[in-house]
Amino acid sequence: MRLIEQRDLFRSSLKKQYEVREIDDLFKRAIAHYFSWSSLKIGLEPQFLLSKDEEKQLDELRAELAIGRPFQYCIGTTHFMEFELSVGPGVLIPRPETEELIEWVLSENASLNKKVWDICSGSGCIALALKKARPQWLIKGFDISNAALKIAQRNAKELKLNVLFEEGNVLDWKSFASPCDLIVANPPYVLPSEKVKMHSNVLDHEPELALFVPENDPLLFYRKIIEIASTKLAAEGSLYFEINPLFVDELIMLGKVHGFPFASVKKDIFGKDRFVKFSQYK
Repeated sequence: MRLIEQRDLFRSSLKKQYEVREIDDLFKRAIAHYFSWSSLKIGLEPQFLLSKDEEKQLDELRAELAIGRPFQYCIGTTHFMEFELSVGPGVLIPRPETEELIEWVLSENASLNKKVWDICSGSGCIALALKKARPQWLIKGFDISNAALKIAQRNAKELKLNVLFEEGNVLDWKSFASPCDLIVANPPYVLPSEKVKMHSNVLDHEPELALFVPENDPLLFYRKIIEIASTKLAAEGSLYFEINPLFVDELIMLGKVHGFPFASVKKDIFGKDRFVKFSQYK
């Protein structure tokens, strides 16, 4: 079978799940992943004759995508910042917006010596990206999910980055970690009522634990993390959040109530209020 014929199979098999442009993008990403081809080579060699093994790889991937499994889970990795991260069931797939959060943290913190906590760490993407950019920082990641912690630890090992990951339940905080200079957190913030706007491959496969908050308490995790920061964050330290834009004003008020009178809001690439930084001093 030729490459263009396999692409046409992707289009016909996945048309119920995705638009044509999305299918073509998935196909190009699959070829790049399995065969290490560039986008240019894919475009220049549509008549390339696939081997039986190559056909089998693509057939198996297409079957998994057809039942709604996320592409990243199918191949076991996702591209994030400058590296490939392992992902799988039980851990949230990192989003591009989180890269913006990391870039903001790095742009404001050039100091060589900082102790940093990544709370609700998931795959470890935030902690590991910060460690890659600031090797001198002492960084620790916390998550309640054992599945996520195992994947984060695997990522640290594969990337040869010295980040410690440990269990930490935001709602019942018992960590004995020493105080830190920065806290960065991307906790669950999606309301159950927002499910109607979400793709089925997210709802059916990614962990609800990492996505959703109670409808009647949308700032539950933020409140708890701010309470932790009020006792564990250094006086000159900063707390960075990725947030649900629906609750930015309420979150800023919450920070003030708990001793963080200064807040900065940053928009994401889509123009939404997506990130907030809290501090006790300007």
